Amino acid sequence: MKRIAVRTRWALRAVAAAVGAVALFTATAPPASANWGGCGGQACLEVEGSGLYVARLTVTPAPGSHFYGHFRLYGPGIKGQSAVMNWHTGSRYSVGVGHGVNNHTKICAEGWEHDASGAVKRAIGRACVDVHM
Repeated sequence: MKRIAVRTRWALRAVAAAVGAVALFTATAPPASANWGGCGGQACLEVEGSGLYVARLTVTPAPGSHFYGHFRLYGPGIKGQSAVMNWHTGSRYSVGVGHGVNNHTKICAEGWEHDASGAVKRAIGRACVDVHM
């Protein structure tokens, strides 16, 4: 009788530990979301959406930066290029996507500086996002 009680307590403790571990993992796992942003050099990219659904992509110059040039957006099924213009804090280039993407889709934005004649001078930044669950 004593052995059965010991085994029962041991089994209940094991089940409680397993349930606790699952609850801890669930509480600390990052939520699935397409909302993310980041900067690389003078290019900042924001992805708006939920889960693997991407509603809109927005590129802005990094805070405090200004340049004459353009931004380019790209990823699987995503292509976009802004106008060549003077970019500064508050300027933005957005592209509506409006569809889901595959898990771990990489979307990037690049900033390109132009010289006074309009010719591409140099790359000034690249920001990429991994859209995942």
